[in-house]
Amino acid sequence: MRIPKRLMSVFLAGVIAAASVSAFTVSGYAAGQTDIEARHGEGSEAFAETDEGFGEVNSILAAPSGKAGDSLGAEADGIVAAPVVGNVRNIEKTSFEPDYITLKWDKVSGASGYAVYYLDVDSSSSYKKYTDVTSNTVTVKNLSHTTQYYFKIAAYINQGGKRYEGNATVKKTATQPGRVTGLDSVRSSDVLEFEWNRNPKATGYKIYRACAKTDAEYVLYATIRNNKTTSFSDRNVEEGRAYYYRVYAFRELYGGSYTSTRNEIYFISGLCAPNYTMTSQVSRVSLSWNHNRYAHGYDIYYSTSRNSGWSKLGSTTRNFFNTVRLTDGKTYYFRVQPYKINGGSRTKVEGTYATKYKTVTEGAYGSYVGGTYIEVSLKQQHIWLYKNRKLITEEDVVTGNDDGYHNTPKGLYSVYQRSSPATLSGPGYTVSVNYWMGFYGGYGIHDSTWRPYSDYGGSTYKGDGSHGCVNTPYSCVRTIYNNTGYGTKVVIY
Repeated sequence: MRIPKRLMSVFLAGVIAAASVSAFTVSGYAAGQTDIEARHGEGSEAFAETDEGFGEVNSILAAPSGKAGDSLGAEADGIVAAPVVGNVRNIEKTSFEPDYITLKWDKVSGASGYAVYYLDVDSSSSYKKYTDVTSNTVTVKNLSHTTQYYFKIAAYINQGGKRYEGNATVKKTATQPGRVTGLDSVRSSDVLEFEWNRNPKATGYKIYRACAKTDAEYVLYATIRNNKTTSFSDRNVEEGRAYYYRVYAFRELYGGSYTSTRNEIYFISGLCAPNYTMTSQVSRVSLSWNHNRYAHGYDIYYSTSRNSGWSKLGSTTRNFFNTVRLTDGKTYYFRVQPYKINGGSRTKVEGTYATKYKTVTEGAYGSYVGGTYIEVSLKQQHIWLYKNRKLITEEDVVTGNDDGYHNTPKGLYSVYQRSSPATLSGPGYTVSVNYWMGFYGGYGIHDSTWRPYSDYGGSTYKGDGSHGCVNTPYSCVRTIYNNTGYGTKVVIY
């Protein structure tokens, strides 16, 4: 019997449709497909895989209706059925950092490329298209640290001017937590305390410690499982000993833990902030403090704001520091931070610091000084000569004995006597000097060649000071004498 052509076409279409439905059903079952759209927290996990030892998973999601593989209704009259696009399988994370993740997967036979989507699970419920790639790997950049992401990857085939996208496979993973920031010391005494900035997405923080008791090896010392706790105190310390700490942020996901890179902070127990005093005269600030017995030196910082804009002024091994000329009438903030160069590794360990402020005074004792003057600090036992606001020389000195009778007087004076050489005499003494500059009564500045150089500076003036004059090393006083004259201002404080 001859079957009409139209009836034959309908019959063949039905056969093709039935075969396509059968193939689609078998393929979908084998791949663990579901008939739901990719939404937050949904998706079959039939192909769950472990990554880095914990349950990061791949999930295959069904393609929406009308996508690749939908050959229902195809006619036999020269119409080619849509291609069947294979599923992406075995997505692996090959590298990750706080701001990017690299993924790789098995190639899909016949695929023209792959569509990559991503979902920030912590802040969104909708996928966004990232890019199309033609290779079986992608690096997704500009991500947020410590963040849970779902990546949806689908193969596609370009055919007949159309694009056919297959079922998507979802990779559940996360970026590496960001490095702990703002790590700073708070106390360095018989208690060591430090603090850092909060990571709101972290599960918590891990503290590792290295010290002599651990043979300088870092060992896990504390785990903080509350990300709102952003400080740590260690009372199990010995004064004078070194303690090094590493702080990590971590986030627990998929039965495992994502951990940041480390940040480190070092302590010498007892290397604490010095209690310093400040004075201001002739547009400078002078800072003085008592030595910390564990310190090798001190770094001095300043700023015009208490909380930002700090710059290093300089370093010193002495227990005083004088700034350069600053802006008259302006208030500056200062920090004096002790440090020690520790061990064979020569690690610089910084102590804690205190912040104080001082307003800069142009003159001295309420009077104008000018740009050429001699400056003497009794507490620092030091002398400076400035000429036209430029430092010419400076040196340690010995001032009057600190006994209440022979102390060098504080104040603003002028040179009114000059002699080279000169003979000085007083009750019980007569000495010859090479240079003499009198500034008030019988007080003056002169060389003292009978003193060993080691006498100058320090605490010599507390017990073996002068009768009130400023004893100065020969080469320094000669320079001062040759660069000053009658009327040169002398500032003593």
